[in-house]
Amino acid sequence: MREIGRTKYDGTAMLLHWVTALLIIFMLAFGEELIEAGEEFEEAGEAFAGTFLPSIHVSIGVAILALTLLRLLWRVTHTAPPLPVTMKPWEVAVSKLAHLAFYALLIGIPLTGWLAFGDFVREEPAMASLRVFGLFALPAAPALGEAAKELHEIGSNAMIVLVALHVLAAVKHQFLDNDGVLWRMLPH
Repeated sequence: MREIGRTKYDGTAMLLHWVTALLIIFMLAFGEELIEAGEEFEEAGEAFAGTFLPSIHVSIGVAILALTLLRLLWRVTHTAPPLPVTMKPWEVAVSKLAHLAFYALLIGIPLTGWLAFGDFVREEPAMASLRVFGLFALPAAPALGEAAKELHEIGSNAMIVLVALHVLAAVKHQFLDNDGVLWRMLPH
């Protein structure tokens, strides 16, 4: 329910945003390295180390997907605080498009990674023993092969650009426009 005069997101929305943001930044910085290091360990005959780091990659991807679905559910049931009236119509439109793009990528990147997993296992058979959160094997997916891998990489690159633009927009609103947009997603 929307409070009169509310200018900030609630604590749950903030928590979902910042945990997802930290996981995304980690994956953008180290996601590919986790897979490559796992392949190197496997080639060196170190099976556990070979699957441990890729398991971290997969587990974080699953966490991002789950948090995003929870965040979407939260967003549908809880209204966002209004944007400042000083924002130009094009800024509001770009903000809405950026958020849609974030949701598409936050769902699409993990799904394309999952769809690429079958081909990855064919190339690196030891990776079939990857564990999600150390609890269960990654369920089999329809093998889309190289196309899914390419989409996964394109999505990751698009996420880098989108995160950079999002941060720049927040800084612009905070320091140039002084309109409080950044404070909407920060605790008191």
